This record gives sequence, structure tokens and C-alpha cells, in this order.
Amino acid sequence: MNELENPIGSGVELDLVPVACAMCGSAKTEPRPVFEGYDYEYRTCDNRFRFVACADCGHVYLSPRVRMEDIDRIYPRDYVVRVTEIEYPALAPFRWLKLNVLDRGWNRKVIANLRPESRVLDIGAGFGGNLTYLAGLAPFPLQLFANDLKFEPEARSHLSDRGVTLIEGPIEDVECEDRFDAIICQQVIEHVVDPGRLVRWISDHLAPGGVVYLETPDLNGFSRYIFKNHWLALHTPRHFHLLSRKALAACVLGCDLEIAFHGAIVEASHWPGSLRIKLGMEPHAPRSAGLMYSIISYENFFTKCVSCMIDLTAMILGLSTVSQALIARKPAVSA
Repeated sequence: MNELENPIGSGVELDLVPVACAMCGSAKTEPRPVFEGYDYEYRTCDNRFRFVACADCGHVYLSPRVRMEDIDRIYPRDYVVRVTEIEYPALAPFRWLKLNVLDRGWNRKVIANLRPESRVLDIGAGFGGNLTYLAGLAPFPLQLFANDLKFEPEARSHLSDRGVTLIEGPIEDVECEDRFDAIICQQVIEHVVDPGRLVRWISDHLAPGGVVYLETPDLNGFSRYIFKNHWLALHTPRHFHLLSRKALAACVLGCDLEIAFHGAIVEASHWPGSLRIKLGMEPHAPRSAGLMYSIISYENFFTKCVSCMIDLTAMILGLSTVSQALIARKPAVSA
């Protein structure tokens, strides 16, 4: 398959709008795009998209992109939210590994900053799996808050039954007087129009001494050089930004936060997903779709083992994986 071929047309061509760099405001870009391709995952439209690099600051972002009034079009009803419950089924050994080894570290760092009845907000919470898992690890009760653009009835019922306070809408536009002791923001910042504005909202709504956990794709993940335009982390056209570690750190430091940890994490599900896209296969098709789908599947135990080992080896070698994680703290005493 040609690298820039649209595999299955949707019959829909959306109006796109060029945008300036959200980091520095410049509209000047490098002559050649960094990545280009189609919506290989959900085929929501026939448009060809490009990630460009700002000629002034180097930030990589999607331009042109869909109009905000068309945003629902690119998030179909079968859109898969990356949550532990989906990727790591109950009782599976890799669920235990993910929760108790790979994720427990950052959860423990966040919990160490909390006390009984601390307020914890999860931005882009979905069904709140990450939020409720953190609460389960804490040795004391927490006040839980969940944000999403819109909670489906099932998610609303699931979270409300667990005493979670729901906050709907783009978090940057939410006006509230609450100050949180911890804020979780996993795989969200790359979707928003202005990452700096999101981080500024987080900083403004953290209590003194509060912490934020940020997770987002790493522009320099070594797998980008393998899969190129078919790299799952592009998530075209839903990802508006691809941040390098340098760009994410600058964004956080510019919002009066102190970085406590910043490094690579295991995000092994992208290996089979990227490979499926590269081979022209349906990224989210079930294993029952055929032999190749059964092999190139994150549900395949052997594939999952190999994927995790690749990421763990990369981390040992000091390489960037597909995702980066950052924990930052708001100074206890404001200047």
C-alpha cells in the first residue's frame, strides 16, 4: 500500500482551517511536513492531514485541522478511550503488571503528596478507571472529581454511584473555585487547541504543594522512525499536537510548576496498532477477524510480552518510548 494512500474512503470531506503555532503564535512553518496521512484508525473523513513544524520554535502540530464545529465527526461513537480496563482485562497477568509495577510508581508519587480528604481531579476521565484505581491505592478516603467533554449515561451513572463529582466541558473553560491537591491528565494535552492554556488552568487550580501527573505521546519516541506516517501515536486527526520532552517541560515550567519527574513510560499497545496500520489492516478489529489479526493483537499474550519488553529495553537504554510522563509540583509558598 502506498504510504499516502487513503485505504477506505468515508465519502466525507471536511472543511479544514490552517492554524498558527499554539506555543509561540507563529504561522510560519518548515517547508516540508513532519508527518502526513489520513484517518487510518476510524476513516471518519477523506481529508489528507499534515503535522508541520513551527519555523520559529520547532513545535510540531496539525495544520490545517478540522473546525471545532466538526469535532464530533472525528470522535465516532466507537472511539476507543485508552483505559486500563480495556487494554488489561481483569485477572490477566499483564493487568497485574501494569497496575502494580508500571503504574503503581507514579500513583505512589501522587499519593505521597496527599492526605485524608484530599481533592483529586482526573481530566479526560472517561469511565474514571485511573481515578478510582488511585483512590483504591490510597490508605485514606479522597474527594474525587472527574472531567470530560461530555459523560455518556453509563459513565455518568458509574462515577456518580462511586461518589465522584462530575465536571463537564473543556476544562480550560471551566470556572470553579475548587483547588485540587492532585490533578491527573493522561493522554489529553495533545487533543486540546492550546496546551499552554490547559497547563495554566491546571497550575491555577492546584493547591499550594499540589501535584499534577501529565502523560502524552513523545514526539521523539524511537518507534516514529519505524512507522513514520503510520505511527499510531499520530492519531490523525484527533491529536492536534506532538510534544517533545523539551516542549512539554518548557510548557510546565512556564506555568510556575516545578518538575519532580520526567521520563519514558511503557505504552506497549502502540506496537501492534502501528503495525496493523502499516500493513493496511483495521487497527481496532478483533482477533476473530483472521489469523493475522489474532497474531498482531494486543490481546495476544506473546505479542503483549514482546511489546512490553521492547519498551522496557528502550527505557534501560535511555531511549524515548512512544509516551512520556511528567510529575510537577506547585510550590508550597507562592512567590
